Amino acid sequence: MAAGDEGVKLWHHIGGAHYVSVTSGYRCVDFRMWYQPYGAKDGDIKPTKRGVALRFDEWSHLCTLVDTINTAFPSLASALPCYYDDDHMNQLGWLNCSECHPFTDNLSQLPTDKVM
Repeated sequence: MAAGDEGVKLWHHIGGAHYVSVTSGYRCVDFRMWYQPYGAKDGDIKPTKRGVALRFDEWSHLCTLVDTINTAFPSLASALPCYYDDDHMNQLGWLNCSECHPFTDNLSQLPTDKVM
């Protein structure tokens, strides 16, 4: 979690540079893209203006629509996360996944004894 987020009750990585959070000061569910500033140390990430904040009543309504959306679009209902792909079957493949680790350099350029 980024520095200064003491009021965050939930913060979860949902893929790529996207995170979802629920903050105590703002009664909403916030879906936001994050970035790592140039020269920042690992783990020091900042939110962008790109995202959407849903009030709790909007979030509740969206949750009721999930079954309708999955019925209308079966490909969404059967979508699988990237960690089911074959390239995640070893540690180096998992570490090189830009969806699982969006703010790391390409680890495949390092000798494997330094990665493990």
